Amino acid sequence: MLFPHSLTRASRAALPLAVTAALVLGAHPATAQPTTTQPTSAPDAPATTAPADPPTGTDRVIVKFKDTAAPEAAKEKAVDAAAQDALAGARTPEVEDRVKTTASRADVLRLDRELDEGEQQKLVSELRADPTVEYAEADRLASVSWVPNDTYTNFQWSLWPNQGGVSFTSAWDLSRGNGQTIAVLDTGITSHADLNSKMVPGRDFIADTDLSRDGNYRDANPRDEGDWSAAGECSPAARNSSWHGTHVAGLAAGVSQNGAGIAGAAPGAKIQPVRVLGKCTNGWVSDIADGVAWAAGAPVAGEPANPNPSSVVNLSLNYPGQCGPTMQNAINAAVNRRVPVVVAAGNSSVNAGGTAPANCENTIVVGASSNTGTTASYSNTGAVVDVLAPGGTDQFPMLSTVNAGTTTPTGGTYGNMYGTSMATPLVAGTVALMKQRDPAITPARVEQLLKSTASGRLGSLNLDPAAAVRAVAPVSFTVTGGIAAKWRETGGAARWGNPVTNEADAANGGRYQEFVKDGRKVTIYWSRATGAHIVENATLVGRKFIAGGRERGYGYPKTDEARVRGGAYQVHRKGTSETKVLWSPATGAHAVKETGAIGGAWKRAGLERGWGWPATDEYRAGGEVQQRFSNGVTAHWTPQRGTWTMR
Repeated sequence: MLFPHSLTRASRAALPLAVTAALVLGAHPATAQPTTTQPTSAPDAPATTAPADPPTGTDRVIVKFKDTAAPEAAKEKAVDAAAQDALAGARTPEVEDRVKTTASRADVLRLDRELDEGEQQKLVSELRADPTVEYAEADRLASVSWVPNDTYTNFQWSLWPNQGGVSFTSAWDLSRGNGQTIAVLDTGITSHADLNSKMVPGRDFIADTDLSRDGNYRDANPRDEGDWSAAGECSPAARNSSWHGTHVAGLAAGVSQNGAGIAGAAPGAKIQPVRVLGKCTNGWVSDIADGVAWAAGAPVAGEPANPNPSSVVNLSLNYPGQCGPTMQNAINAAVNRRVPVVVAAGNSSVNAGGTAPANCENTIVVGASSNTGTTASYSNTGAVVDVLAPGGTDQFPMLSTVNAGTTTPTGGTYGNMYGTSMATPLVAGTVALMKQRDPAITPARVEQLLKSTASGRLGSLNLDPAAAVRAVAPVSFTVTGGIAAKWRETGGAARWGNPVTNEADAANGGRYQEFVKDGRKVTIYWSRATGAHIVENATLVGRKFIAGGRERGYGYPKTDEARVRGGAYQVHRKGTSETKVLWSPATGAHAVKETGAIGGAWKRAGLERGWGWPATDEYRAGGEVQQRFSNGVTAHWTPQRGTWTMR
């Protein structure tokens, strides 16, 4: 069985919450027991905040020619030629005008369109290769360094290098982890204002009803049922629930910039809770291994496929002995899908080579540092430890999200813990920041960059998030053809963000490409019959399309999503069939088969202005096909009678 890596003790008076007694566990998380009292007064928010990031795109380039007196026409021609060579296949930018000359006599030139980060790199590289050019760089808009306005960030010493933490505030100027998902394999999750909006569907993998406390086996509900224990049950003294998974999730990716609570290491990332630890904070290796594989998108016998595979797996837990094939195979399955597995070194002040999964191959092993940057006294050490991250001490613990319940969940609050369990999600969050820059980066490369950029008082171990993120070159993806035309004419990077994939094959000869802006993904689909149209993945209309099987289900989008009075809709075409997905606040999102018998009658009756918005999809009942609509109409169809309605 496994244990979490956390400890808890009384905290310094300056913190908003105190901590209580330490956890003593067999196979358990690596953190400390939090207190669950609300602070009586909120600490001041950081003074410096910025409402938004500076844009990543630019339409300006700075070029210093060796012959600064060369004719302007010759300089512009050189830039145009470089753009033609560097950006072949895209709409080639041209010099529109000269903005100014800098103090060092470099020319600032404006192009006729904005370049994304990848295009900037290509153009600048081409210009630097020109023997007439002394140097070249993109001219970018700058902003003040981003600092979240969350109420308790002043108490999160781990975020501030001048307080003994590491460079997260600088890393956030480069990446927030947008588009990434962190799987937290732990005690599950509880409802919390700093977490709820970050959740993607997870799973409960506890197959032992003695541990699960929910009275059933594996299911789709990863709620933390409480890991409390009575006196003598798991330890001599009774113990309250730790809410360990909730605490770890907050450190990894808690909501930021909402004027309340704490900020996570990867504030733009999502969280996938996978419940593997139950009563007494224990869990079976066989369940945890299945959770690792499932979180990464690998098949697990008897379990449904994970529709939202995570980008990185966090394991703030350990168990004694060597890594066996069950856990190693699960880790390998994740790594083979380019999903790094970040694990806690453990809290026993021993060599981590004697505890699993820290001694498993292909893992990123995290030890804990104190607020002075030295190895925390409790942290396991040894050659298998790849990096140290702030894990806290009894006097300087780690503040994060917890629950106010002593046994079962009640309301969300904040509490302090310390341990390698707390250090691990800071590294998992850093990995999410790195993977925003290059989603295809391999776990081996992630580990190598984390280690090579580490710095601090120990010289080669202290996590440096900003340096690690900076070491990952942003991936450049090409946008061409009909998809590129649709992207640009509807707002381009400014509206939809930059591409995070190259164009790829879709069903029945079509194509698709994905774009992300501020964590929101859209997919542009193209087919010969429908042209290019945009599916907004995050809207309820977009989610319905995805749940319906994407283009293999409803077909290719024939329109973009349209907002109309009372709701929104999008039309899809598959062969000769057309399906309209409609959404209203009262009915949710449902599909009408417009070329079907019921859908055709609905259209003739005046669409949503007649029968109303669809309140269900089509369904079978009593030998009939039926569908209900918001104006009290239920449509019926049989082959013998055709379509009729009842109110």
